[in-house]
Amino acid sequence: MTTDPQPHTRWVTLWATLVLLSSLANIGAWVWHLGGVVRVASNVAWLFGLPGWVPLYALGMRGIRDHPGGIIAANAIAWACWLAGLAVVLAVRRYLHRSDESTRPEPGEPDLSRRRFLANAGAGSLGVGFVGAPVYGACIEPGMLRTRRYSIAIDGLPAALDGLRVVQFADPHLGPRVPAATIEAAVAAAIELAPDLVVLNGDYVADGTREIERVASLIEPLADAAAIGAVGVLGNHDWWANGPLVRDAMRARGVRMIDNHRLWIDAGSKRLSQTPVREGLAVVGLGDLTEDDTDLGRAFGGVGGSTPRLVVTHQPDTAELEELGAEHGPRMDLMLCGHTHGGQVRIPLVGTPLIPSEHGQKYAGGLVSGPSCPVIVSRGIGMSLLPVRVGVPPEISLITLTRG
Repeated sequence: MTTDPQPHTRWVTLWATLVLLSSLANIGAWVWHLGGVVRVASNVAWLFGLPGWVPLYALGMRGIRDHPGGIIAANAIAWACWLAGLAVVLAVRRYLHRSDESTRPEPGEPDLSRRRFLANAGAGSLGVGFVGAPVYGACIEPGMLRTRRYSIAIDGLPAALDGLRVVQFADPHLGPRVPAATIEAAVAAAIELAPDLVVLNGDYVADGTREIERVASLIEPLADAAAIGAVGVLGNHDWWANGPLVRDAMRARGVRMIDNHRLWIDAGSKRLSQTPVREGLAVVGLGDLTEDDTDLGRAFGGVGGSTPRLVVTHQPDTAELEELGAEHGPRMDLMLCGHTHGGQVRIPLVGTPLIPSEHGQKYAGGLVSGPSCPVIVSRGIGMSLLPVRVGVPPEISLITLTRG
């Protein structure tokens, strides 16, 4: 006569297997820098690993996210928590079944036990939600790219530039959470929009210097496809990685980097110019609000008071700077930003609770009325902090400028 393994042995085996699989996915993305499906699997594993990552981060161990030992420890803690919860659910289900034994029908009669049905339905719903929600948020919605379309009237826009098509491309965040395929798909979609001008709002990489050349090469076809050209600024993640290296890589791929600088679109030639033109549109770049200087004097220097202006920056809170809203502040006709990712998660009846802005929901995404001009905040392409999007799909924007 054979006996089954002790229950605790089965639980330990399941725990060890889940820890191994999750750790391999995380190590593949964060330590071995593998791409493709490994990064998607790592995102799912990271979500399941939150009960382990949260206490470790709370203890000041953020640096362990790309260390094999730290990854294994986080997954070990997390799966112990999840399996303990599962054991409780199964125990409750068994209790409800046992307590219902006295009400079982006679043979041949239908079993209509309400408690038995509720126990099974409840356990099944928990199981579907437990697996389905992380898979949807990490694997499905991050690939549901949308195109947002805006038409913005600008006073004094030259007739030759009426209908100018501007594609806004923000926050690709190439790195352990975002595979190259996501950015390739966004670039292809943006090229199909036949842009005259491409505006890049920064955060090209997520972490470190490893992906800098790669993301620049991924964006290069978009810069080549723009009839007038592509301009860009750096984001806070680019500065955390290595701002000068990111700037040089983008420049080498044809992107005109305009942090605290400006260019003009000549209405006659429809080309970018480094010097003022008789009739055109100024494209003004502002340095990142927290990781760079935001030098208004340098940025707007040489731009005539009657010249219409498109302002490009990374963080939308830049629009709230007192100097920009002052009585004699520089003229701005439209500001394009990124950074917030739309909060990445929208909860029904609650909204988007995690907005990296001092102004809360105001700059979550879309067209916003800023203190001095309209502000378009892109919800971006990639992900940061949490490797998930729920109710906030990635997006690119097509902005048509018209004469006001």
